[in-house]
Amino acid sequence: MPPEFKAELAERYVTCVPGEISVSSAPELAEVAQAWVDGITESCSDLSVTLVDAAEEPETPIDVFISAAGQSPACLVVASSPVGLDAVAVAVTVEGLDGVIFSPALLHRALSGGMTSWADPELQELNPEIELTDTPLVLRSSARPQEIAALNEWMSRIDPVGWPASPSGLIPADLYDAEAIVTELETEGTISVVPASMVTNSSLQTISIQTQNEIEPIYVTVESVISAGTQMVTTTEGSNVTAALDASLPPIPAAGNDVAALPWQALNQFSINVCAGANELAGRAFARYALRLDSQGAMITYGFTETPEQVRLVAVDAVSQGLPEPTIPPSDAPEEVVTEEPLEEVTDMPSEEPLEEPLEEEVTDAATPEPTS
Repeated sequence: MPPEFKAELAERYVTCVPGEISVSSAPELAEVAQAWVDGITESCSDLSVTLVDAAEEPETPIDVFISAAGQSPACLVVASSPVGLDAVAVAVTVEGLDGVIFSPALLHRALSGGMTSWADPELQELNPEIELTDTPLVLRSSARPQEIAALNEWMSRIDPVGWPASPSGLIPADLYDAEAIVTELETEGTISVVPASMVTNSSLQTISIQTQNEIEPIYVTVESVISAGTQMVTTTEGSNVTAALDASLPPIPAAGNDVAALPWQALNQFSINVCAGANELAGRAFARYALRLDSQGAMITYGFTETPEQVRLVAVDAVSQGLPEPTIPPSDAPEEVVTEEPLEEVTDMPSEEPLEEPLEEEVTDAATPEPTS
């Protein structure tokens, strides 16, 4: 069955496999994962799914891991694929500087501790229309390794001279506490590397990047992240799908547009991983449910970006191996066509029965009253 048709059927009909499975999620995707758990259990009465915090319950066997970039599932993985995206953004907390333009070289200097004021001459040159203030620049040095890596990959590729190595002011930290980060960002003048989902959910200001002198700066928006997602290509080995951004590919315009948005290419992926064991098929059913287009809407609801369509179609096909082929239920089959009895043969000239003459009725003048005595 072609992957496109299989994905279409999987979109319309939920595949249910009886069983009891445990799902563990990266902390930032906990609400998304819970939405998927609620959705599949509502559709599949014979499937029980429990969302487990693997860090707090290390003794609980996990059947499906939803992991962030750089995380390794603690099981033998038999099926895996990307299940969503989150971009890497650079937030600023100076009023009026939303979208302020940085070059890769200037951003590298700022994240290395070499830019101390928001009235920096190089920043002013890039933003002549903005009246900068001499607000001290406060560098929030903590950032997750996957965010530093994604930013390094993009910036060093477009400006290897201006971005020769990872900025020295950034310190990798695995702990993710969204509330604590937002609190730290309340300090005026702060610059910080953060997930784009946090920017969306907390309405933070961000910088833009001037990648080339002859084009407009690139802003981290829903459109620019989706545009970068269209540049991703997949590699499949058995039931395992990986995806990587190929910057040499032109981004694909969104439906209804002739020109693609400039792609914001600092991306991180979330993946869904099905563990080997007795519950493998139920785990695969859960993975396929998470990859349904309707289910992917939960990613958008909580500030993330859905899996690029060209990646999703391949992923659905891969994680579905071993599951029952999606079929159209009998209730959706075309209604039986009832053939009516054939009409009698019609002759050239139909016979006519003579019409009876109508009986003449006595007509009285109803409007004229009878004389009274």
